[in-house]
Amino acid sequence: MTRAATTAGTVALAALVGGYSYWRSAAFLRDPERSVPPDPSSIVSAADGYITYVKRVESGQMPVAVKKRRAIRLSEYAGIDSDASGWLVGTYMTEHSVHRNRAPIEGAVVVREHRGAAPFNRSMARMTANLFLHRTPYDEGCEYLLTNERLTIGVRHADGPTVFVTQIADLWVDRIVAHVEVGENLARGEQYGLIRFGSQCDVFLPDALLDGDVLVRPGQYVWAGESVLARSVVRPAPTTRSTMQDDLEEALS
Repeated sequence: MTRAATTAGTVALAALVGGYSYWRSAAFLRDPERSVPPDPSSIVSAADGYITYVKRVESGQMPVAVKKRRAIRLSEYAGIDSDASGWLVGTYMTEHSVHRNRAPIEGAVVVREHRGAAPFNRSMARMTANLFLHRTPYDEGCEYLLTNERLTIGVRHADGPTVFVTQIADLWVDRIVAHVEVGENLARGEQYGLIRFGSQCDVFLPDALLDGDVLVRPGQYVWAGESVLARSVVRPAPTTRSTMQDDLEEALS
């Protein structure tokens, strides 16, 4: 092998290693600014990525394609014990997505549950293939949805219902990060964690919170803190005595 060929090979290898290092650090863990919708009824996405499913949950149970469409309980899936009905919205983060997670609603953190892999994390490559080939349902054959490491937080809305967010790790994930504890408050769209080098984030929206239908569909790309998943019921602000007096004076003038 000539010296020129050796040099070219060394340069190519260095470029490959450099590009991979950049992807693993600056690009993969980037933290861009996000504009949270001003409408307080907006329930925003917890992650960047493709919507993989919008599943109906009845009395705490939901259908899962990976288990031949049989129903399983939310406790089996996310480790959360809830009998609520609602919708489970799955978001798959690709290698090009921002992997930082944000709170879908404003509220107090009332649940933080971590569940380890059983027995090890599986690859999410099947989901990537299903999306690329437009093979639906997208979660068909995706064993990782039931076996991989996950961390779930529950954020209680001011009106009472709790929204659950589940971070799910990929085979190659460094770790799941959630900088929030039970008793702390999160603003809508506030960043609270990330999944290092992976993978999926699911949001459970209880019926008691929703005003209308879920607004996203499988195959749609969403952005954390900006894309609106659904609308919540918002109570009108209480009318104070001074406000009532002002309204009366204005009506009589």
